[in-house]
Amino acid sequence: MTGIAADAAHCLGRAARFAVGTQGADGAWRTPSQPRVLENAVVACSLAHVGGHRAARARARAVAWLRGAAVQRHDPFVAAADRWLVEAATADGTLPAFTALSAAAGPHARRALYLHALACALGAPGAQAGRLLADTEAALGDERGSRLKPWQRLMLLSFEAIARSALALPPPAGSLDDFRRAQSADGSFYGMPLVTGMLHLALTRTAPDHPVTRRCRDSLLADQHPDGTWRFMVSEVWDTGLMVRALRGHPDFDAHALPAALSFLASAQQEDGGWACAAALDSDNDTTGNTLLALGGTHWADRVRTAATGYARRCRTEAGLWTTWHSSDDTPVPDVVAHMVAGIEAAALPGIDLAPARRWLTGQGAHGHWASDWYAPPAYGAAEISTLLPPGTRTRATTDALLAAQRPDGSWPRVPGEPHSSPTATGLAVTALTHHPDPPRGAVERALRFLVDTQTEEGTWTDLPVMYGPRPFLTATGTQIHALAARALHRTPAPARQPTGTHR
Repeated sequence: MTGIAADAAHCLGRAARFAVGTQGADGAWRTPSQPRVLENAVVACSLAHVGGHRAARARARAVAWLRGAAVQRHDPFVAAADRWLVEAATADGTLPAFTALSAAAGPHARRALYLHALACALGAPGAQAGRLLADTEAALGDERGSRLKPWQRLMLLSFEAIARSALALPPPAGSLDDFRRAQSADGSFYGMPLVTGMLHLALTRTAPDHPVTRRCRDSLLADQHPDGTWRFMVSEVWDTGLMVRALRGHPDFDAHALPAALSFLASAQQEDGGWACAAALDSDNDTTGNTLLALGGTHWADRVRTAATGYARRCRTEAGLWTTWHSSDDTPVPDVVAHMVAGIEAAALPGIDLAPARRWLTGQGAHGHWASDWYAPPAYGAAEISTLLPPGTRTRATTDALLAAQRPDGSWPRVPGEPHSSPTATGLAVTALTHHPDPPRGAVERALRFLVDTQTEEGTWTDLPVMYGPRPFLTATGTQIHALAARALHRTPAPARQPTGTHR
């Protein structure tokens, strides 16, 4: 083995050893996401004016980090929101006006509610507590959010409490009991500093001396990282599934990491038969499909099959598809449906008719582009959807679309038009290209060379944020970047004829 094949094999070995060295004792990978403005601004604001040396010191450290923080620029709304958040959290006197962000509509309207609630809590110019209350009550609906995602409902209840406090109205009846029931044993809410920080804002204004409030604050103070930041969340089940799918088959990984990883994934199955991306959350269909793919072909699939089959049947829509969450406002998306279809097949779940889902997915790849809901790089859809479908749906158009976006250095950008070359997007593109007929060897080799050259001394890769959470904000987790980049290294093209046509 010579040239790029040898270099890619060496690179894969380093990636496998990095994975082995970062695996937890229980078989999972628990990697905190990289810090970003959103959580840190919300928590810093929530700690203002609460009193106490610990809270003041924690806030000061967060403010120091925020003053040098990078603003996310992949989306105009996010860029404007990040700038406003930094100004609001670091202001020594006059707060920045909220007026421009308050006009957000369409897909960004829900996220604008987060910011409007923060603006109302701070008393920022342009904040309108009456409008916030009306928008929040409309989002909760007559059912008071009972059919929404649990953390989404809790956030809305906190916005409602903030609005009513700003209007000098009493808190909603029963809201404190709702908060108490949802609070985790560690005092957080769903293990997410964004949710916990927003709840702390509401609680300090409605029940400042209540035990729920004090436990919430203690959780935030305990969760602060040494650099003064808070991180989005740890998604240990999702990340472990990705790592298994990426590196299974490498001797070092199979010998030293795979058995414990598979055991962890099987044991993480919840009572409803599904899997949650993190232990603090409810089962979701994307993580369930991803986990079934990781367990497929192993004896662990036998252990989880009966309960997983019941879950998959219950969670299927009337059209034979799957949403991400069990929420009334959720709709099926291609990457989640593809994961469920492929996971059900890999784990041999019996008696589930997948034909409707296959037909639906086949119709999604217009002009070779496969839309995905959870990751920003367009190549994610190609890698996670088109490669999981029958060969007849792996169109030449997908290959052509990917090749048109490849850069001279062999890489792909995280999002179209961005100058940054992304190891994550490049790994995903290679994964997609090498699963399709007649993979373009030259383009794949240049991409592999990019991955080899950008691997760090530790054996991993760094990248800008690539995963949505909450949309349209992005987050970056090292384990996910590592897995999605390393997965491509299994796909080194064998010496073969060059493909014909316009492929590079």
